Amino acid sequence: MNKIWIIILGLAFPLNTFSQDKSFCPTYVYDGFIKTDQGQKLEIKLNFLVLLDSTLVGSYYYNPQNGSLKLVGRLNPDNTFNLVERDKNDSITGYFNGIVSSDKKEASGKWTSKDNDKIYTFDLMQVEGKSHWDFIKKNRALYEYKDLKQAIKEYDKVLSIDVARQDLNKLSRKLKRLNKIVSCNLLGNQFISFPTVLTKLKTLDEISLSSNKLTQVTPKIGQLKNLRILIMNNNRLTELPKEIGELTNLLYLEIGNNQLTTLPDEIKYLTSLQELYIERNKLSESEKERIKKLLPNCVIHF
Repeated sequence: MNKIWIIILGLAFPLNTFSQDKSFCPTYVYDGFIKTDQGQKLEIKLNFLVLLDSTLVGSYYYNPQNGSLKLVGRLNPDNTFNLVERDKNDSITGYFNGIVSSDKKEASGKWTSKDNDKIYTFDLMQVEGKSHWDFIKKNRALYEYKDLKQAIKEYDKVLSIDVARQDLNKLSRKLKRLNKIVSCNLLGNQFISFPTVLTKLKTLDEISLSSNKLTQVTPKIGQLKNLRILIMNNNRLTELPKEIGELTNLLYLEIGNNQLTTLPDEIKYLTSLQELYIERNKLSESEKERIKKLLPNCVIHF
């Protein structure tokens, strides 16, 4: 049993894929346990997303060091559900069949192994305020400013800006006026270095700099004590500053598809980190093991 982010029909969608539109649906996050036939309780963390056609997609894990498994299935009109569990190679490893309460607060049922030789019961309770998904749900409901000049002009109203794919390579220093902003999406622009002005925005809890041209991250990033979600995948980073370890509230870090060969020792201070995506870098096997030891309670995707 081993993933907590959205995987739809085997395709992985990063958090920044979701914008403010009718296709966005909330993800439900649960804590609970699977009870084996020997009475042992395995604590698990599971999430699923209910799509508009009642398809369910999600993931779960019971031991962070083992990674996570993806789930795909369907929610039926009577609130029963069926989920197929698959590993990273897309091989079926088990099945969840159960029922969820109408308010999505509770779920229970049976987990069955691939060969039907093991059948365990499970009980789950929805949790809030503990997952990066809580911030995603909150931020996607906010009005998103698409024009930076308008955002600066109306600085006292701005909670979220989304200026993805606008060919930007720098940000105005006037952005530091945005003293209420919580979410900033700069996906698909031309930034070479982490915009220093962002470090002045202490209220930010979510930043995406995915698919830029980042080669460096300023040590001043450590000033963003409120940050929960940081996405910098698909860039050209060769290292992270040790100050990354000062982001002690960080829940989700995505730095895949860069040129990293190591991470600073200070990542051990990211004790709240739930998921780290660091696939498609230049990490040796020994470095991967080192990272696992530094982050024993984090699900790491190599």
